[in-house]
Amino acid sequence: MGNPFQFLDKATDTPMPLSKLVDTFEEMSRLPVGSDDDTLLFETVTDNFTGIELFFFTLIRQYPNPEGGYFHLHMDVIYEPNEANQHFTCAISSRETEGGFFDFVRRSPAYLSAQNERIVKVSVYLDEVC
Repeated sequence: MGNPFQFLDKATDTPMPLSKLVDTFEEMSRLPVGSDDDTLLFETVTDNFTGIELFFFTLIRQYPNPEGGYFHLHMDVIYEPNEANQHFTCAISSRETEGGFFDFVRRSPAYLSAQNERIVKVSVYLDEVC
């Protein structure tokens, strides 16, 4: 079984456009995690989590950890807020989308707006939830 975090962290090491980042996350989402209890999440928000107001375009893969909780593998694509993106707020799971999760993401207003904007930072991290 491949390590999804290591794959994503290494694959997003070099600057790339949003379209390539989403393609890479989609590729990572096909790596087996030893469970069928695997959910993808798409979230967008403008917030000041870091002390500076930024726009977050986030993809998350949620899958079980051995202790009975879940891993959340995040890929935050971070932008400066602007007139277009500051109004986008979305939180949807792959279980709520019809016609394919990544098709939904690529058709979303947030994606269409952000795909040509300058990316400030890409952050890949893994956390655990109970």
